[in-house]
Amino acid sequence: MKKIMIIILTLIGLFGLTSCNRQLQQGDNNMQYFFSGKIIEVEEEYLVIEINDTGNSYLSDGTTVEVSTNVVAADGCPNFSIGEYAKVLMAQSVNDDSSERLEALSIYEVDETGKIID
Repeated sequence: MKKIMIIILTLIGLFGLTSCNRQLQQGDNNMQYFFSGKIIEVEEEYLVIEINDTGNSYLSDGTTVEVSTNVVAADGCPNFSIGEYAKVLMAQSVNDDSSERLEALSIYEVDETGKIID
């Protein structure tokens, strides 16, 4: 009987330790990430943005990123010109070392202060 109890307690302890080490994955808990920046290049399929407000993303101020204009938002992506500002909303955050084109949920036109322009 003691052996069975020791085995059960050991298994419970191991299960508890492995479940405590689980870290949240990006996108967990319906978290949305955002950043804002100045448009420095406009292409049909993507925008190149120099970040001036990191928001709650893991990107650094001054970082340049490519963001796909193929967004989930019903309104689509606004037509941007070089020098305008954009706020990007994403389901997952990325680090500065990511060289992939970012996929956005939506992209908004904003002013220099980050206020959304209607």
